Amino acid sequence: MRHSSWQSDQRYRRTVILIFLFLPLLVVLVLGGIVFAIGSLSRQNQLPTLARAEQTAIFPVSGTLENSSLDPGRIFDSSANFVSHLLYTGLVQLDSKQQVQPQLAQSFDLEKDGVTWTFHLKPHLRFSDGSPITAEDVIYSLDRSLKPDSGALYAPLSYGPAIKDAEKLRQGKLSTLIGESLFAPDKQTVKIVMSGPNRYFLSSLTTANSFVVSKQFLQKYGENWTTHLAEGGTSGPWKLARISNTAIRYLELVPNPNYYGQKPKLKKLLVPFYQNAQTLFRAYETNQIDIAPVPADKMPRAQQHYANQLVQVPGTTIAYYALNYFTKPLNNIKVRQALALAIDKDAIAHNVYAGTVIPTNHLIPTAIPGYDENVTGPAGVQSTKGDPAKARQLLDEGLREEGMTRDVFKQKNILLEVATGIPVDVTLKNEYTAIVNMWKKNLDISVPTFDAPTDKFARDINSAAKDTSGPGMWRYQWNSDFPDPRAALASQFGKDAPINNQNYGQNSGSNLSEQQQTQNLLQQADTVSNPTERHQLYQTIEQRLINDVAWIPLYQSTHTFLQKPCLQGLEKSAVDTIPPDDWSKIYLSEAEPCATRL
Repeated sequence: MRHSSWQSDQRYRRTVILIFLFLPLLVVLVLGGIVFAIGSLSRQNQLPTLARAEQTAIFPVSGTLENSSLDPGRIFDSSANFVSHLLYTGLVQLDSKQQVQPQLAQSFDLEKDGVTWTFHLKPHLRFSDGSPITAEDVIYSLDRSLKPDSGALYAPLSYGPAIKDAEKLRQGKLSTLIGESLFAPDKQTVKIVMSGPNRYFLSSLTTANSFVVSKQFLQKYGENWTTHLAEGGTSGPWKLARISNTAIRYLELVPNPNYYGQKPKLKKLLVPFYQNAQTLFRAYETNQIDIAPVPADKMPRAQQHYANQLVQVPGTTIAYYALNYFTKPLNNIKVRQALALAIDKDAIAHNVYAGTVIPTNHLIPTAIPGYDENVTGPAGVQSTKGDPAKARQLLDEGLREEGMTRDVFKQKNILLEVATGIPVDVTLKNEYTAIVNMWKKNLDISVPTFDAPTDKFARDINSAAKDTSGPGMWRYQWNSDFPDPRAALASQFGKDAPINNQNYGQNSGSNLSEQQQTQNLLQQADTVSNPTERHQLYQTIEQRLINDVAWIPLYQSTHTFLQKPCLQGLEKSAVDTIPPDDWSKIYLSEAEPCATRL
């Protein structure tokens, strides 16, 4: 659901460029920090001139600053996710090694019934305004993010499925989970009842949707509570000092004096909102910032001029092409396999993305526990280069089974729908153009394309679930925002999954029974207690999904960015946020080069 700091590509995260169920385009990436000192504003529309001796950092993000950007329950893109990790914390969070660590919770344990978790809060917890953080605030926050009228987008996909009666709340059959499955028996104790035994609940609680907000603060200020955050109400290592409405809007943050952990080394943090990765790269080259993503078309320049400043870490986003089972002949498994095997993913990664992505046949990213390096592509093809001869054979067989010819691909209902945004994402356009050309060359089919406005794209894809009028194919991305294979598979392919818009397991395909068997295995995986056995089961599920071409995975994201040597202590991982306690290690050294101005 999930979100990306320092992403090298505009199409990553928390989700994701072409998010279809809830969101508009997630073209947003979150970038890293730059340490400077604040000088005075010479004009209202300028950011301050900075000097590193003051230990003031600038961590720019790409996107638009909205009120919802500051609400952890309503995060809608990677920049909002990054900001939420600065201002708020939850019961537990991930460290830089993707291990679950206590945060607001001092300890936690699973009771003998196997479904009730008890969390004991750390003593003397306080919000940034000094008011106490209690168990009531915790259950209020968890309940709020699951309510359908709250504007929360991801909680029903992350920790929601694990909590008893959360689905009834989503359907309007309950008005609250407090007293049903969320309890605060005293100010220091939180009890959460799960819908059944599972192994992923703690990991799912590390997502920003579960972060704790002040019940009293929200009740005082209502819907506009985020406009009052300079007064308090946050629980993370940073607190909001002010929002600057200059030409480049930015958040000015200072260390939270009431933060329970080690305080940040930096004295101030600025978070400006920039238009896109291209402008950030230009700012890096002119020494205005200390860290910036590398757009694909800038990769050769980065390698030539900034090789010692170039960092690349595998991410957790999978870019893919979806084929709607309701659109014939895409219901035929051989046709689906043919479309997948006609694509040379290596060529896309090299020629279009200049090595800033990793070609893959996987649905589970490398950083997620349970990743299986032995997974193959459809029909047992191991190479990410595809197999054009096998693809042509499968297409011939599949079309004969359906009583169709290649001309069927000229129909409008089979067109490939994309959303490249405004301004047009040229790299994405080059990607889908290359794929359509591969289908033409290797399969002798002409697939029409439609570059839809973002809002229409969202409506069209949203209409595809259980609706025969939905689009035939579309390009999308999915980010696994907590380290569990369930995050990569269940929301898209499970029985009654909320975003199964390709209609896996709910169609009239010839192998429908096998699809539904895979869905049963997904349900079974939630209850397997042995981690090794559970991961092996997910590996089996992943291979079955790949064989069915539930998606055509294209590439795995990377975080490819430039970082000047002066920025020290930043530990980058597949998870694209900074753990709250890591801020105590990040500072600006005297090393050169370093940014001199913004």
